[in-house]
Amino acid sequence: MPTIHFKGKTFVQNHHLAVKYHQLVPKKELSLTDKVSLHDNLIIQGDNLKALKALLPTYAGKVKCIYIDVPYNTGNENWVYNDNVNSPMIQEWLGKAVDIEDLTRHDKWLCMTMPRLKLLRELLSEDGVIFISCDDNELANLRVLLNEIFGENNFYSQVIVRANSRGQTYNQIAKTHEYLIVYTKNPETELFELEKDSESNDLNLNDEIGAFNVRELRNRNPKFGKHNRPNLFYPIYINPKSSDKDGFCLVSLTESKEFSEIVEPFNSQMKESCWRWGKDKVTKNVSPKTTTSNLVAKKKNNGSYGIYEKYRKTTFKPKSIWDDNSFLNETGTIELRELGLENQFDFPKPKSLVK
Repeated sequence: MPTIHFKGKTFVQNHHLAVKYHQLVPKKELSLTDKVSLHDNLIIQGDNLKALKALLPTYAGKVKCIYIDVPYNTGNENWVYNDNVNSPMIQEWLGKAVDIEDLTRHDKWLCMTMPRLKLLRELLSEDGVIFISCDDNELANLRVLLNEIFGENNFYSQVIVRANSRGQTYNQIAKTHEYLIVYTKNPETELFELEKDSESNDLNLNDEIGAFNVRELRNRNPKFGKHNRPNLFYPIYINPKSSDKDGFCLVSLTESKEFSEIVEPFNSQMKESCWRWGKDKVTKNVSPKTTTSNLVAKKKNNGSYGIYEKYRKTTFKPKSIWDDNSFLNETGTIELRELGLENQFDFPKPKSLVK
C-alpha cells in the first residue's frame, strides 16, 4: 500500500506512545451538575494530544463516533506546532506560527496530525466511525495518511459539504465546498440510516399493514437481460379483476383462469430485460390478499401492466453531497453569536452538520 513520507515522520510516528498519561482534573466551579464526575459528559480544556492520552485508559476501544475539525493549514490560520518531540529539527519548529511562506508547513501539519490520529484509532470501538472536516489544502495528504493508519479498506466516504454560499471569489473558480472524510475501524461497520421527515417521506400509499410506496421489479440497467440473466427472465401472471382502490392487482407465477394476463420483462423499446428477483423471492412475496402482498401489478398509461415491489422503509441513506443551508459555516457563526460566544472560536461548524 502506498505510504506518505514527510520531514519528521520518523520522529513522530511513535510519539503518541511517548506522551505521558495526564490525570483529568474536574473543575467543580465549571460543572453543570451538582455531583462532578469524570463518567459524565465532558468538556476537556488543554492540549488535545494530552487529552486524548488521558482518555485512553478509560475509553480505549469504546468510542463509537468521533468528529474532529483539524486546522485546514491554509497558511492564514497561524497555528503553532507545539509537540515537544525529541528531534533537533522539530525542536526548532516549536512555538513558531505556520504561515503561507513556511516551506515545511505541510510537513509540520502531518507531524501534528499523525500521533493524534493514532490515538483516535485506539479510542474507536470495533464498529466505530471517525468523521474529519478538511478542505483542499491537506485533503490529498490526509487521505494517504488515513489509509496508512486506518487501512485503505476502512475508507467509508468522502462527503462534499457546501460550506459557504458565495465562494472564495479570489480564485478563478469560486470555491463553496469543504469535505467530510469518513473512516471506520472495521470494513464491516454499518452506519445507521436517517429517519425520513415530512419532506423526505415518500410512503404516500396505504394498505392494511401501513404506509408504503412502490418500485418497479424490472431491472432498468440496460446491461442486464435474458442474454446474461436467463434465470431472471420469466412470466408473471396478473389477476386483472383483483384491482384495489389504488389500482393494484394480485400477481402469481402460475397461470390460471383468474391469473390470465401475462407480463414479461421488456423495456419500453420492447427489448428483453429481466426482473430484479428470482422466482423463489417472488414466491415469498406474493399473497392471496392484495393488501398484504409485497408484489403487485398496476396498469400503466399505455395500457400495459408493470410489476411493482412494495417498500415500507422509514429511513434513507444520506447522499455524498450535503448542500442544505443549515450546513453553512455562517450558520455556526450565528449559533455562537446567539449563545454570546461570538469570536470565541474561529470557523465554527454548525450544530446540524455535527448532528
